Amino acid sequence: MNLPIRSFTSIVRDMSAAITASAGSLIDMSVGSVLRAIIEANAAIVLWVQWLTLLTLQMTRAATSTGADLDSWMADFSLERLPAAAASGTATFSRYAGTTVTYIPLGTVVKTQDGSVSFSVTADITNPSWQPSLNAYCLAIGVMAIELPIIATIAGQFGNVLASTITLLASAVPGVDLVTNQQATNGGTNAESDDAFRARFAAFFAARSRATIDAIGYAISTVGTQLNYVILENVDAQGNTRPGNNLVVVNDGSGQLETSLFNSLSVAIEAVRPIGTTFSIQPPSIIQVQLSFSVQCPPQLSISAVQNLLQTTIENYVNTHTIGSTLSITRISQLVYFTEPQIINISAVLLNGESVDLVAPPTGAFQLLGISFT
Repeated sequence: MNLPIRSFTSIVRDMSAAITASAGSLIDMSVGSVLRAIIEANAAIVLWVQWLTLLTLQMTRAATSTGADLDSWMADFSLERLPAAAASGTATFSRYAGTTVTYIPLGTVVKTQDGSVSFSVTADITNPSWQPSLNAYCLAIGVMAIELPIIATIAGQFGNVLASTITLLASAVPGVDLVTNQQATNGGTNAESDDAFRARFAAFFAARSRATIDAIGYAISTVGTQLNYVILENVDAQGNTRPGNNLVVVNDGSGQLETSLFNSLSVAIEAVRPIGTTFSIQPPSIIQVQLSFSVQCPPQLSISAVQNLLQTTIENYVNTHTIGSTLSITRISQLVYFTEPQIINISAVLLNGESVDLVAPPTGAFQLLGISFT
């Protein structure tokens, strides 16, 4: 139901009307009068109490709670928000002269060119340059560069940075002159959103008493926040009819299914699958997409900066598109305008050389092969 919310003006007007109706003589309600001041003071208190009531109702319902309040609400049912994951990758440390032995300590911090994202060096015991007694990597005499694993110091999607953007050492490392990342970092994901948390809460209850598709979907959602999946009943991995088998097609954006992810999914689904049924897990069949379009920018915009921004945004959009869905040309155009509102015009949008939408089969997913800017 909608609560009868009152504004300050309506409260003052109703109070004035009630007093005037009950008085036996004319009452001075003009601005500045004592009675008008008392009424307005009471109206302010009513507004404050009304705000407290609304805040209480908002915080005590899962549908309206946000952030920590939603976490507290879900904790009563032993549910926790899926945490953010830190991006990782590799960075190349190099020097101009290799006449001395140089050590790069564990935890050495490097940053992106603008200093907004930081990464720290992690341990890799399989690396021959790793010195466990020193907790550091060693650059021997004559070795000019070394590639080391790094991880974002703060978890989140913003840690997924482009290649050649990590160029700063947070503090000087004797013997090291340069640092860069030859490849983009990846794997960073944000914590589960409020909307996704609520949706998983509904699936949680569906999984309590019924062995349904919702129950299997909930099991998949507990493995990771960025998983895209479809569940097909009574078919096998080849798409042939197989009564009692559930085919689960999962995509994390890479188009592949790593062993660790496969094992986690198997354990989660096994715990909720209907009795007397089996299941198969596989990655989607990949449809590679070559995108090309012409974009017109105002003079004040850097074309290369716009292209890099669009490359990242469109790649994430295409690679995480729903399995078995349609990749729309108009949606891509809308995404371009949304990403950079200053763009004047976008035209000649082609998907795999044609100006038509791409339709994936039920187990198919899209993966961006490249973007051609004209």
